[in-house]
Amino acid sequence: MNFTSFYIDLAWQYAQQRPIAQQVGALAGGSVGRGEADRFSDLDLNVYTSNQEQPHYSANVRFQEHVIQLHVHPLPQMEQIIGSPWDFRFLEEARIVSDPSGQLQALIAEASEYFQSPQGRERMLSQAKASIAEHQAWLQESLNAQERMTASFAADAVWADAAQAYAYFVHGAMSTGGLLPIMRQLDLYPAYREIRFGAGSIDPDKLLAALQAYRSYLRERSGDGDAFALQTVQDELAARKAARYCETGDLDNLAWQLYAEAFWCYLAATDGRTFEQHVRELPEAMQAHLITLGFRTYSKEQMHTLLKQAEHLIALCEEGRVR
Repeated sequence: MNFTSFYIDLAWQYAQQRPIAQQVGALAGGSVGRGEADRFSDLDLNVYTSNQEQPHYSANVRFQEHVIQLHVHPLPQMEQIIGSPWDFRFLEEARIVSDPSGQLQALIAEASEYFQSPQGRERMLSQAKASIAEHQAWLQESLNAQERMTASFAADAVWADAAQAYAYFVHGAMSTGGLLPIMRQLDLYPAYREIRFGAGSIDPDKLLAALQAYRSYLRERSGDGDAFALQTVQDELAARKAARYCETGDLDNLAWQLYAEAFWCYLAATDGRTFEQHVRELPEAMQAHLITLGFRTYSKEQMHTLLKQAEHLIALCEEGRVR
């Protein structure tokens, strides 16, 4: 079965049967947009409207017994894309589902040309480096506040920012699931793996149970059952992800992504407290779940290693900026 074709057809039917007010068109993203969908995939559908006042929002919807992760946006203007190309780079791998006026096709063509131009690539790398600098500042602020666990997550974020930049500028890749396989090709990966995963075994069932329990706890505490990241359907999608990586034997990738998803859940429920404050107020059982999911405190040496690796990755980006 061609799962990409199946999901593109599903997306087209959804866009036709459940149009958003002032809908301009729709794009499929993720594995469907890349043409890599498999039986574990879900559908990321981006719908654009001509209403520039349209607030961005995301929702999990069921359509014909399938999960669609719907993201609604105002149609971006080319000036916005030029101003922040790193944030719009996913347009390069999106697939048009519905575009009756041809506006999406024209926009993507113009945006792609800019992304590949020297000016565009220079600006994109500059923005990627700015994101790294923000996370480095977050790391230092956390250390100054003696919040070492938060600093450790910030160090991970610096590394991930640099790895994503490397994957894009050197390999032309944007897939989250494809990031670690790319990084494994580099000599620096074993040191990273030791810091991130340690020597213990990875148990997918325990990871899923920990994430589900933490998400449920946050949902109940926040009282916002409609929060996108906290909905129960996200556990269903996480289970699919686990099935995929168990089948391929890539448990590192599963652990890496569920660790990030747990932090995403925290962000959806945060009320201004730092992550360190949040963790201290959790019941012991929830703290244990976060440990299972990979939240730990790095040594200063380990943080330094992650930052040095990020510097090296950005240096490789500088060399591979023009591909």
